[in-house]
This record gives sequence, C-alpha cells and structure tokens, in this order.
Amino acid sequence: MKIKTIIQSILIVGIILSSIIPFTGCISGTIKPFDNPTLPLRGFYMGILPTVARNQSFEDGYKQASEYAEFTPIWSSGIGAEGFWDYADKLKGWQGNIFLKKYIRGNGMFPIIHFSFMDKNEAGELILKTPENMKNATLNNSVWRKLYKKSIFDVVKVAHPLYLSIGNEVNRWYEEYGVETDNPNGFQHFVTLYEEIYDEIKKFSPDTYVFCVFSREIVSENREANLDVLKMFDPDKIDILVFTSYPFALPGINRPSDIPDDYYLTVAQYLPGKPFGFSELGWPSREEFGGEEAQAEFLYRCSSNLTVDQGIDLHLFGYCWLHDLNENDTLGLIRYGGSEKIGYQAWKEISQS
Repeated sequence: MKIKTIIQSILIVGIILSSIIPFTGCISGTIKPFDNPTLPLRGFYMGILPTVARNQSFEDGYKQASEYAEFTPIWSSGIGAEGFWDYADKLKGWQGNIFLKKYIRGNGMFPIIHFSFMDKNEAGELILKTPENMKNATLNNSVWRKLYKKSIFDVVKVAHPLYLSIGNEVNRWYEEYGVETDNPNGFQHFVTLYEEIYDEIKKFSPDTYVFCVFSREIVSENREANLDVLKMFDPDKIDILVFTSYPFALPGINRPSDIPDDYYLTVAQYLPGKPFGFSELGWPSREEFGGEEAQAEFLYRCSSNLTVDQGIDLHLFGYCWLHDLNENDTLGLIRYGGSEKIGYQAWKEISQS
C-alpha cells in the first residue's frame, strides 16, 4: 500500500509541475525534414495551390498540379483547423494523412508549411488571431506567445517540413500597428517572437528553412508596401526572403511591361545574397489587364528578367492557384470549367525549361 501511495503521489506532483512550469519549446533529439527534393535544371522550384475545377476532386486537382510543380502551400485553415493552436492536431489526423501524406508528398511534391498570427474583425481590420479564451491578448502577451511557439514546434514535430513560414505577409501588421514602444501590438513584438522561434527551431531541426513571408504590395490600398521593415530583422535569421506579389493592384501597372525592371531587385537588396522566393504571384487574365497573353507574359517575366536576369537567386517560384476559384475569378491558370489558358501553357514551358 505504501508503494502504491508513493507512486500516486509522484504522478500527482508530475501533473502539477507540468501544468505550472512554462513551456520552453525545447525538444530532445534532432528532427530531419521528410522532404529532400532535387533542384530542377531550371534552377528553382515551382509551386502552386491546387484549387480544383468544377466537379473535380481534390485528389485529381493535386495530381494535376504536381505535373508541373514541386511544392504547394498548406495552411491550418486548409485542413480544417480552427487556428494555429490546433494545426498539429489536424496534421496528425485524417486531414494530414490525406492532404500532406497522400495528395502532396504522395504526388512527389513538398509542402511549404504556413502559419499566420493575423485575423480580421467584422470591420475588416487586422487583429490578433486567438483562441476563445484569449480574446483580449496582444502581441506582447506572454501566454499567447508561448501558445504560438508551442503550436509551431508541435507542427514541426508532426510534419518534419523542409520549408516553414512562421508568419504570412507580416508587414501588413507593421503597416497597421507601427513600432511604437508603448504599443502592445507593435510590430517589434513580432520580430522578437520570430527570432526566438527561429533560434529554437534551429536547435532541433537545423535543416529546415525558416522564414516569414512579406507582401510586396498592400493590395487593399493599391500601393507598394513599405519594406523598410526588413531592416528590423537579423538577416542571419531569415533563411530565404519570400514575398507575395500582385503588382496589377498598383496604379499605372496595367500590363506586365509596366512593372519596372528593378521591381524585385530593390527589395532583394535589403538582404543581399539571400535566396529569394515567391510564395504567391498573381496576374488576372481579364482583358483590362491584357488578357491571357498578359498573364503568360507575367509568368515569363517574373521567372527571368525581373529576377534571374537581375542577379537574384530565385529559389521558390510560387503562383497563387491553379484553377479560377469560380466563374468570376480570373487569377487561375486554368478556367473553373477546366479549359487551359495561355498562362498555363507558359507555366508548363517554364517548368520544362
């Protein structure tokens, strides 16, 4: 009886300690990414979100995407998670088995795992993404920060990613909240959080590319983003400089030829010599923006004279999505009904180059 009582006491103490000792993020052992792709002769990886055509299954959509792409993004929302806090749970469940293991890796692609700390309220304003019990949390809140870290570490343990983005279009938050020292949502709090997460991931998964994604344009305001924000980051803690870019949103850019030749070079020079990538590119096939021919031209330009020919080390070349989202969308490379656009022909040619 005494031995049983002692064992029960030890278990109770262990449970109590585990609940009060803060999570440090430490993980024993080294994690190796499951993905080991061979760099294509074209010199960069291509990727796309496999949105599906009308009446097409997700299985067929991912298989179709994999014919001319090496990677695809995966988001917490895309596998049915409520937020970043249950992302790992979904990846461990049937959603991860289907999308991550079968549709992505099973088709020879690798995932780019994306996280985001941002949400929008009913007025369309940027707010912090939180679970129900943290509604009033701010970016400098220690409990929320520990949850964000733990959620990312848990996903790395489950997914073993080669590429990990721990914040998407993060400079939108910078533009919204600034960097005032007395602002609990100031962007400086994300920078410190990012660098803490980076350091910890490198301890247990040193081969994972860790980065956050920046937006080249503030699309909702039809202007270029202020990318001086890049100066706030330690360049040694950004493994690859990655952007989303929809330049047709800017005044005066109605054709790909309107994009200045140094449009991406100017931002690449913030972190010179760093591998460069696009997680999302987009150009519509609408007539007012040059139609299908312009969409194809945009792909050719972004993969050559706007990047590689400028001396940029293009590493990731990702387009926003494969099929138009519906009958009214024109950003896809294939129509919602399933017929290919000229842009998809360009995508194929670039892939096979």
